[in-house]
Amino acid sequence: MSLATVTDYTRRVENVRETLREKELDGVLVLGPANRRYLTGFTGRDGQIGESAGIVLVTRDRAVLVASPLYSEQARAEGVGVEVLELRERWYKALPEHLTEWGVRRLGFERDYTLYGHYEDLKERMPVGSELLPLKGVVEEMRVRKSSAELEVLRAAARIADEAYARVVGSLRPGVTEKAVARALDEAMEELGAEGPSFPTIVAAGPNSARPHHESGDTVIQQGDPVVIDMGARYEGYCSDMTRSFSLGRADDRYLELHGLVLQAHLSSQGAIRPGLSAKDADAVARDLLKAAGYEQEFSHSLGHGVGMDVHEPPRLHKDSEDTLDAGMVVTVEPGVYITGYGGVRIEDTVVVTDTGHEALNHSPKKEPVI
Repeated sequence: MSLATVTDYTRRVENVRETLREKELDGVLVLGPANRRYLTGFTGRDGQIGESAGIVLVTRDRAVLVASPLYSEQARAEGVGVEVLELRERWYKALPEHLTEWGVRRLGFERDYTLYGHYEDLKERMPVGSELLPLKGVVEEMRVRKSSAELEVLRAAARIADEAYARVVGSLRPGVTEKAVARALDEAMEELGAEGPSFPTIVAAGPNSARPHHESGDTVIQQGDPVVIDMGARYEGYCSDMTRSFSLGRADDRYLELHGLVLQAHLSSQGAIRPGLSAKDADAVARDLLKAAGYEQEFSHSLGHGVGMDVHEPPRLHKDSEDTLDAGMVVTVEPGVYITGYGGVRIEDTVVVTDTGHEALNHSPKKEPVI
């Protein structure tokens, strides 16, 4: 599936240049992996902390993808609308001489993706009189509203997760471990065309389901256990994210009550999603409902978050958020209740904000509390 055209990449770089002009900069350094891919199409993956597959430099008249010899061939093959500069030293050591050649003296950099040590090394080598200025959210703000092509890829990522869930959960039986189920889900997503999971797949059984970000382990899923599965597929660089909760076999009355309550909070808050709605008001729909039922403290996280090339990105559907929903945004709706020592319930869809309301991208069953 073709995602972006040459025109799309050119437009994105021009949008960065708008920031450059507004802030009277000579150049902007882009280091975030998703931002780099969004601007150039380059899919190289960074190694451990401090090991970058490449950075992007946008000046008033150049767009340069800087890469080491390890990635330069891939950068030339994948980079769209950019020149590739191969550096045989660390970029923060070798780039300054090129900045001098290109007349870059006021240089902006992504503050959230730049190590302080790299900043110091770069600053030390910049010409006298040069300035380094931290920038926040330049490319992320461009990514918040998805194009029609991006939405098609996000729909495909959600379909993959739905199909993988149906394959694995449909044959789930007591006696299997959490990590075996997680591994089966990951394998199913890859067989269906995913690059891999959007994040480490969460399978949480029994009391573990009270941990929102439980790491799937050797716990054996038993008859009657509450189970939470949080999963997503990465496809063409874009993520999906969904959660389903159920009881494996007969559920007790307490679980049925909790599941019904969380489902009501999920459906009510998702039904409210529309352009113009403040993110904190979206959060309040679910939070107020759970609070009225006596579970205010057991809903321990925000209602949701943006999804795109990163599985967590703006906007935030949080009680203190200052964001407002707009058409083209893609967010999760995921209320949950977690009771230590017993278990938890979370139900989540990825949702597109449309011109008139919303479109849910996930369609896995969520009303049946017992599998």
